[in-house]
Amino acid sequence: MGVDLFFILSGFLITGILLEHKTQPIGQYFAEFYKRRARRILPPYLLLLVVTTVLLGTAWMKYAYLYVMLMNVIRALSLPRPQTLEVLWSLAVEEQFYLAWPFAVYLLSEASLGWSAAALVVLVPIMRWVCTPLFATHWPIYSLTPFRMDLLLVGALLALAWIHHRRTIERYGQYGLALVPVAVGILLFLSSRYHATTNDNTPLANMAIYEASLIACTGIMLWALSGRWVGVLTLRPVVYLGRISYTVYLIHVTALYLAEKAFHNQWAIAGAAAVITLIYAALSWRFMELPLLGRKPKESSALLAR
Repeated sequence: MGVDLFFILSGFLITGILLEHKTQPIGQYFAEFYKRRARRILPPYLLLLVVTTVLLGTAWMKYAYLYVMLMNVIRALSLPRPQTLEVLWSLAVEEQFYLAWPFAVYLLSEASLGWSAAALVVLVPIMRWVCTPLFATHWPIYSLTPFRMDLLLVGALLALAWIHHRRTIERYGQYGLALVPVAVGILLFLSSRYHATTNDNTPLANMAIYEASLIACTGIMLWALSGRWVGVLTLRPVVYLGRISYTVYLIHVTALYLAEKAFHNQWAIAGAAAVITLIYAALSWRFMELPLLGRKPKESSALLAR
């Protein structure tokens, strides 16, 4: 669900940025968008590949799909890959979304964009239900973009709502938290009545469990956008963690790999991995990402706020 929330947040931010720059000439619109995405995404990604090479050798280099953002296909088809790079499946979903969505935003009116996103949000769970029997495991449904794009598109719909109905969201958005117990209730019912898990790879599980997660994460996003009772999100440690969270996500499996080599106690492994992750992410942000982004942390936070 953490990744699901990230997808919704990403769809919200990216759609807002694209709509803000839609008045630019088409060449400038696409060039600036992809340059910004490349500066933000590629340096930490390439550094992770260097770290993987140091730790595990060069064997991963023979797999071409690691170079072209198809890591979610790797997981779906159970192709060979280093365990430490499995986290890249969600980055692949993001990149594939970036290839298509900027065109939709530029070419469609906001009304058409909203209706198209809403139609796809309805279509995706139907696709999961229909396509589940085609796969031997749950991984294709879990990691392939067509089955996860509803989260990104919900974020896009929230961005459109934020532009046109911001006061309404600020007034009522905090009640979105009520969607969380609704989602939990759905999950408990599926678990107790049908013993459903995503590992089952059944149509019911692959349709309903992902929808429950979407409902919960949408509620959390509405609450955050309302600006009410969100003091915990403004604490400096939380803000800083959000700033370095991309690299935290990229490196955390590698950190667990290193911790498991040194320790055998579960708590020691978790603690060591957390320390390695935070130190690595902080150093990456301070000495590589921030200089390449070319703006101060406060300005970065302001971009997220917009």
